[in-house]
Amino acid sequence: MVSRPSRPPTEAVIQVRGLCNRFGLQSVHENLDLDVYKGEILAVVGGSGSGKSVLLRSIVGLNRPSEGAVRVFGQDLPSLPQQQRSQVERRFGVLFQKGALFSSLTVTENVALPLIEHAGLSRADAEHLAAVKLALAGLPLSAADKYPASLSGGMIKRAALARALALDPDILFLDEPTAGLDPIGAAAFDQLILTLRDALGLSVFLVT
Repeated sequence: MVSRPSRPPTEAVIQVRGLCNRFGLQSVHENLDLDVYKGEILAVVGGSGSGKSVLLRSIVGLNRPSEGAVRVFGQDLPSLPQQQRSQVERRFGVLFQKGALFSSLTVTENVALPLIEHAGLSRADAEHLAAVKLALAGLPLSAADKYPASLSGGMIKRAALARALALDPDILFLDEPTAGLDPIGAAAFDQLILTLRDALGLSVFLVT
């Protein structure tokens, strides 16, 4: 499933060529080619265990493919020096399965953390920006000071999305973003992604 912006895409922000992922005797991907263009939403749909998350992890550099090449913004991440690689990775926003929020931090603190750690902001400035990101993700102000254990499944997804948006990424990677949500909640989340793509000019790669 692909959703493109109103004007034709011209720039491939992700290029996958001849990708192979093997684990022992099991082959997950063989000679996979894939392009994601600027402003495009690309959804990879498949059953459990079909290799969707492995593909996502290969693109963001968390999994080194057995063969093939992955280029993001024209860069081969594994070959870059650490400092350059970190600069490229700051242009990613990743929503992990089940949110992966820090249970000991409030929602605001979860979203503020990358702003403090990677952007060097003070806690006050980071939490101010975190409030903006939470609003973008559609979370009510009342959720800001809650801990993840107090949130519903849909609110956890939106809090994780706000954290993924914290550093103003160019690409959003979404791993099972609507898993566990009821049909109404899932449809609302899908519409939110479309709205954010149009408003912020994001490219979106999601597996579901």
